[in-house]
Amino acid sequence: MIKKIFVFLLVFLLLIVGALSYIGVVPFISPLIAKAKDLGVKTDRELVTKFDEKYGMKNELPGGVVADGSEPKYEGSVDLDISLSGEEISSILEYWKEQYGMTPIYDVQVRINSDGTGEVSGILDVSTAVLMAKKLGYSNADIEKAKSYAKYVAGDLPFYIKGRGGVTNNEVSVNASEIQIGRVTLPESIAGPVAEASGDMVERRMKEVPGVNIERLSLENGKVNLKGTIPNTVK
Repeated sequence: MIKKIFVFLLVFLLLIVGALSYIGVVPFISPLIAKAKDLGVKTDRELVTKFDEKYGMKNELPGGVVADGSEPKYEGSVDLDISLSGEEISSILEYWKEQYGMTPIYDVQVRINSDGTGEVSGILDVSTAVLMAKKLGYSNADIEKAKSYAKYVAGDLPFYIKGRGGVTNNEVSVNASEIQIGRVTLPESIAGPVAEASGDMVERRMKEVPGVNIERLSLENGKVNLKGTIPNTVK
């Protein structure tokens, strides 16, 4: 059911953005006029280096990057019980995008607020997202239907999400209070199912990585608190 909701919403959102752009309500989406919302979070490669050294993370990829047409392989494990700032998470995401070109989001900023809410902004690489959807088990027919609406979008899609979320025993929960696609703020009737479908995609991706076991992930006091086990080596 969640899969069908996701495909419907992907088609619906692309159609909404394209239609609004066409009639002039929203400027036609392009990187020149619709950039990711600036959350004031700065990335720092040194934060990634310190994290890797502290927890024994190893990048054994040839040349340090995943070759085109290949998928990373994960080995080993490390137990974590840690708190991470938005700057650390944003920096790790930036680093991984450079290593793995098939990451479907970029220019990501993550901000964790003192009230337990989180904010994420960035750019969705539409073509890569479609490929990932196929890899995660969505049917060719559903993907082709969604792709047929992508012609209404000139380039990739800026996004912004605010809300609460977490993980308990590998089950993801997302409760979004605001979602923006480009410059369009989605009504609550659409934002809820979008958040639910997003959680489904995260769970699917987690299951693909051997050795991942997230006992608890929560947003508290301006930090992401994580307890679980993850691989410590990528090849």
